[in-house]
Formats: sequence, C-alpha cells, structure tokens
Amino acid sequence: MATIDLVYTRLRAEERLIHDALRRRDCVVHMHQDADLVLSLDKRPWSESDTVLMRSMSFTRARYLATFLEVKGARVLNSARAISTCGDKALTSAALAARGVRQPWSFVAFDEEACLAEIERRGYPVVTKPVLGSWGRMVARIDSRSAAEGILSTRFGTGGAQDHVALVQQYIDKPGYDLRVYVMGRAVGGMRRRSEHWITNTARGAVPERYEVPAAHAKLAEEAAAAVGGDIVAVDLLETREGEVYVNELNHCVEFGRSIEQTGIPLPDLIAEHVLGVRR
Repeated sequence: MATIDLVYTRLRAEERLIHDALRRRDCVVHMHQDADLVLSLDKRPWSESDTVLMRSMSFTRARYLATFLEVKGARVLNSARAISTCGDKALTSAALAARGVRQPWSFVAFDEEACLAEIERRGYPVVTKPVLGSWGRMVARIDSRSAAEGILSTRFGTGGAQDHVALVQQYIDKPGYDLRVYVMGRAVGGMRRRSEHWITNTARGAVPERYEVPAAHAKLAEEAAAAVGGDIVAVDLLETREGEVYVNELNHCVEFGRSIEQTGIPLPDLIAEHVLGVRR
C-alpha cells in the first residue's frame, strides 16, 4: 500500500479532493500543515513515505520545505527547482528563454531611469509585474510615459530589494480570454478564462470554461513544463487576436476550486494518478 505525505497551508477544496482521490486508490495519506513542520537540516529521513505532494500556498515555505525534504531523500512534487523557478516570474522567463519556448518579449531592470528608457525604446503599451506574486496582484498595464513614471517611481521607491527588480513584458492584445493548460507529464486538459478586463485571473473575476486543447497548444505547454522541470503545473497561455500563442506564466501549486465544476476536468484524480505513477 502506497503512503504519500501531503503538505498544505489550509485545507481548501483542492486539498480535500486530492486527499480523497488518493484514498480511493488505497493510498495512506499523511497530512501536514506547513506551519507546524520543523525539519532538521541533515540527511536523516523525515517520514516512512518517500513521496511528498507539496500543496503549500506560501512560495517561501514551499521552496524551502521542498529543498530540505529532497536533502532527506524524498521525491517532492513539485521539486524545489520547479517551485523556485515557477514562483519567480523573472526566473520563469529565463528558463523558457533557455529552452527556446515561445513567450512575449520581456526584460528585467534594476534602476528606474534605465527601465523607463528601455520602455520608451520598445514602445507602449507594456505590462509590468512583480517577480514574486500571484492572482494578478500588482500587475499593471502601462500606456504612456506619465503612467510609467508613476508606477516605476512607486515600485523602486518602496519595498525591499526584491521589489526593486522590474519585470516588463510585451502587452498581448487578447480576444477577451486567456488559456490555462494542465500538464502532468503531458497535457491533460485546459480551461479558457473569459473577462472584460485585460487581467484574466479567476481570482479577479474571470469566468472559467472548458476548452479542448489543440495539439499545438498542448505541445507548447508541455515544452514550458519541461523547461521549468515541473511535474504537476498549470501553464497559462496568451492567444492574440490573430491566433498566435505564447506562454505567459506557470503555476506550481495548481488551483482549481473556482473552476472544476465549470470545466469538468477530474483534476484531483489526475493528480492522484500522476503522483502514484511517479512513485511507482
């Protein structure tokens, strides 16, 4: 009988459904709240299980826990490398670039004036993002020099060192939606997220619906997952009005609580099957 350790922050619908899917497969599941974990920094095994499903909502906790657990001999899904790469948008872009995966052009800058000069050279509109963050928070579209000056002044004038890394990306004129493809070794399904706003996160009110993933989209998403070393990832794609498709971001802790009923994709079962398949 397989034994899996599941690390979580809060028992959301996602974690409960994954737990139940594993149990239906005669799997023993040990649940661990990330805030309660205390790990010695040595190679002594942490658990009788050799496989950990990392569902921590905290990027910081997830990458450190995955790193320490790998030192102790556990196979962590996703790996520390995948979590660290997906959780940092600049590192994600670098990993995609290294493998030649199609994405919007982007650049990073560390000085306000240098960043503004590069935006002016490339032209408006552009999108600026924090390198760390989720759910579309602090993502801004910049349409003019005056807007750029205001946003960059705030970004470089507040916060810590991590906030002073400006990631600027090509603005993609989407036809009212973006696309999310779930990859677990292969593309297993996807959803379209519709919104009248140019930010199309379900956390920001976008309406999810299922879409049949065409082969070209599946191949691009699988290439992106391979570039970051992801076992279980959601790949966000941007499609232009002309039908060109680019990888935007990747998510290492796949969320589906707001969309599973609309899409009908059995993600808990797919995740459980993948985890047990990797373990075997």
